[in-house]
Amino acid sequence: MKLKSTSFPVVLFYFCFFFADIVFSELVVRFHAFGFESGIPIFMILFALGTALLLAAVCAALGDRARKIASYILTILLLIVFAVQMVYYTFCDSFMSIAQVAMGGDALTHFGEAAMLEVLDSAGGLIWLILPILVLILLTVLGLPKGKKTSWRAMLIELVLFFVLHFGTVLCLPLGGTQIYSPHDIYHDTFILSMGTRHFGILTSLRLEIRGLLFGESSSGILDIPDDSDTQEDTEYAYNITDVDFAALAETEEDERVKTLHAYFATQSGTKQNEYTGMFEGYNLIMICAESFSQHFIDKDRTPTLYKLATEGFIFNNYYNSVCDNTSNGEYALLTGLLPDTSLLGKGWTTFYNYNSFTTSKENYLPFCLGNRFTSIDASAYAVHNHTASYYGRNKTHPNMGYTFVAFNQGLEPVETYPTSDLSMMEQTLPLLLTPDENGEVQPFHAYFLTFSGHMPYTFGYNDMADKNKPLTDGLPYSSKTKAYIACNLELEFALEYMLGQLEEAGALDNTLIVLTNDHYPYPLGLDYLSELAGREMDEQFDKYRSGLLVWSASMEAPITVDVPCCSLDVLPTLSNLLGLEYDSRLLMGTDILSTGEHIAVLADRSFVTDKVYYNCTNGEVTLREGVTELPEGYLDKYIALVKNKFTLSTEILYTDYYGKVYGK
Repeated sequence: MKLKSTSFPVVLFYFCFFFADIVFSELVVRFHAFGFESGIPIFMILFALGTALLLAAVCAALGDRARKIASYILTILLLIVFAVQMVYYTFCDSFMSIAQVAMGGDALTHFGEAAMLEVLDSAGGLIWLILPILVLILLTVLGLPKGKKTSWRAMLIELVLFFVLHFGTVLCLPLGGTQIYSPHDIYHDTFILSMGTRHFGILTSLRLEIRGLLFGESSSGILDIPDDSDTQEDTEYAYNITDVDFAALAETEEDERVKTLHAYFATQSGTKQNEYTGMFEGYNLIMICAESFSQHFIDKDRTPTLYKLATEGFIFNNYYNSVCDNTSNGEYALLTGLLPDTSLLGKGWTTFYNYNSFTTSKENYLPFCLGNRFTSIDASAYAVHNHTASYYGRNKTHPNMGYTFVAFNQGLEPVETYPTSDLSMMEQTLPLLLTPDENGEVQPFHAYFLTFSGHMPYTFGYNDMADKNKPLTDGLPYSSKTKAYIACNLELEFALEYMLGQLEEAGALDNTLIVLTNDHYPYPLGLDYLSELAGREMDEQFDKYRSGLLVWSASMEAPITVDVPCCSLDVLPTLSNLLGLEYDSRLLMGTDILSTGEHIAVLADRSFVTDKVYYNCTNGEVTLREGVTELPEGYLDKYIALVKNKFTLSTEILYTDYYGKVYGK
């Protein structure tokens, strides 16, 4: 088939330009996020070939004027995609799912100024991303390219070449292995945005998310692994389970997704009660999710209240954040004992409209959430956030967990400061809990506080809480950013000090359990500044996830040290056991930290920590823990599969409203 010779230079020109643009921009974002040591992924380059040819074919098929306009539009669109991901990564230490676009307006309204500061922090990388558009302008000025638009025959050949390049790359994926989390597995079955970006780059990961939105592919399946529950003969302690016959439910279930869940849970025995079961039965519960809190902030002299909670209660030496990317996902893991869905593959448009797991769950039956558990025993339950009620849909998600939700213009007076004061939040809401009834008694209560004083930006002059407490950080041997972080978090210390005083005054201190942890590690602070705060160099993969879980009551006679690895997922079952609340340990992805048996800290990128190993899922690196010389046969494969199951089960429970199916709600 003979083609007009003038068609080839145009296609070739745009193919070379877009290929160079894509690869260059991918590498700029990659090196900005992961550093130069992350290397250049071969599948990113191979997929870029097909994408570049497709964009080139579009331009070459147009007349000269339309071609120039199209080339600029496409180049600018590429610039926007890469720039947004670079800024978001700087902002959140993770890449942005396409679902987050659905809440973009809210984010700009509430955090626009903080986002602009992150744009400034990304300025160096953004300048590099502008380079392709400058090159295109220069080439246009020079009069390139020249040539007639391609014929329909040429377009047909270009289309065939595109499919050859694209599907040829797909067929090559098994060369990278077919095991769990291999490029083949990530592309076809277990799409994870962070891993997809590492293997394939920004554009291909975006395409895979769109594929999930449009076609709603089925679940990647639940792996068959042995029950890890404690099966030792023990007549003293019963299992923390409810009266559910999963095998019988599976026999009558017609929905295959739900039937698969029934069949899996029928093989699980759950975890046993223990010597701490019911230790705080009948107590009130105050639970605090502290914005970007770090245990390294605690200081005996500077934060005496936090120091008391950290050293005189349960001391969890190996506690990790399961989630790193945003507050809503961190809350979801903490309050539901389930892992959030951080991709859209197989979930369809409902996820886009709901934009995260919490908002997707707003009408699900959630029987194990502590708000629902406390209201079921006739105690009051309040969730309080010193910010906007509707952000992340909390005005719908938190009432569904059994809470009366209190936020700005919904029980709290709005204020002009940014961020807002945790102390003010306590001053306004503690009367809801501690005002005596007509008999002069404080009624049983549970309160969940989501704080805001510790929110970014950690810059004096842009953070009102940091400015308020700045004099208290003068003279500290830290950089300005670290001192700003300390200053705004001091508001949390003052809130806790006030809270304990009010509890004592109301006579409710001795029978109230106080729990504090965070939504995510302080990623806006950055690893270098976090290392400065900690007084040592932090490890990129595990140290940044390592965090604090404070569980304290004035009635405790001595601290209790716990060394097993644990994470955000484990808080709900642990507190349920301590408070003597009924729950089914088979149906939560976390484990009672105080139970016997195996324990695992699951991290957002599917890395994990056990008592034997640190496993880095991003590169497959295995680090044996101190005192461990070798792993039992099959140990690593078993725990990789277990972690994958926890993610798969979590998303299936979420999207099938599984608890409602189990309990007929």
